[in-house]
Amino acid sequence: MEKRPKPEACSSLSQSKGSLVENSDRISNLPAHIAHHILSFLMMEDIVRLSIVSKWWQELCISIPSLTIDGRQYGLKDFSVFHFQNFLDRWMIQRNGMKMVQFCVRWIFLKWHSQEYRFLTWLHDAVRCNVEVLYLDLIIVLPRTFKMPLCVWHCESLRFLTMHLHGAVLQLPSSTRFTKLQSLSLTSVRVFEEIFVEQILSSCNSLKKLCLDDVEGVNNINIRSSSLKYLEIRSYEHDNLFHLNVSGELLEELIIRWKFTPSGGRSLKMATPHLKCFKWGEFAPDNCFLGNLKCLRYCALSLEQVSSSWRPPYLEFFHILERIEELVIHVLCLKVNSPIMPHHF
Repeated sequence: MEKRPKPEACSSLSQSKGSLVENSDRISNLPAHIAHHILSFLMMEDIVRLSIVSKWWQELCISIPSLTIDGRQYGLKDFSVFHFQNFLDRWMIQRNGMKMVQFCVRWIFLKWHSQEYRFLTWLHDAVRCNVEVLYLDLIIVLPRTFKMPLCVWHCESLRFLTMHLHGAVLQLPSSTRFTKLQSLSLTSVRVFEEIFVEQILSSCNSLKKLCLDDVEGVNNINIRSSSLKYLEIRSYEHDNLFHLNVSGELLEELIIRWKFTPSGGRSLKMATPHLKCFKWGEFAPDNCFLGNLKCLRYCALSLEQVSSSWRPPYLEFFHILERIEELVIHVLCLKVNSPIMPHHF
């Protein structure tokens, strides 16, 4: 019996279905850097599942240049975390030195000694992959002390380092050498060395950005750098910071938010001849020497409390107002100093 030809509509539908099947895997035709960018929006668990779909997907997932590991989502008795850790161990080994631009770890360590080796192995593998950006957000319950391995301190490719230790003690190795580090940010860190900041600066000749947020254990912070362009110091929770000295020939932006129990003996000294942007908030110490600010173009003051014997902070900038392009004074600062506010301001 002779077959009848398919109706034209049915024929078109079949062709469209075939075309749909052929074009369903469009990501495999994308350049690797675009495919990696798409994968960067996925959680690590999703990337793990993708990697077992096929060999092609496995190679694509393993070669991701930016890797984020977030273990905070697991419960204290969640055994799936162990399977996830085992997979990560194999994952890092399979990279075999493949370039890694960014490595981010957010993790809770209940017993650091039992998990230390595994975590430090991840860091060692990241260094072996020439990591450029390292972000560590670690909650260490016991023994509340973290010492980064020498391989990270001596990493030639590292450019940006951020550490948030949630109050844990940070110990520097006896030998520190950040030859090419450009940005360092420390948040909620405790230290035992009074010259902690000086040790870091002496090891970072190329450092351009430094952020110290709630660093406890230092009475005096002395910043002396010929490379820094951006400096941010925030101190809210602790009363141990008494003297802040900032000296930077190339420093262009300075942010200070300093809160403490009012008492005598605190001081701020600045030697920043090329400073362009200055943001000063919270409290002002009794003794302030702001130095030469002839290049200042933007100033924001939000001081809530100053010494009764100290002049209003904005008077320090009065003689250079003609050079400032933008001056911002918070209403709290005006209320605090209203009894001695100049009439011509």
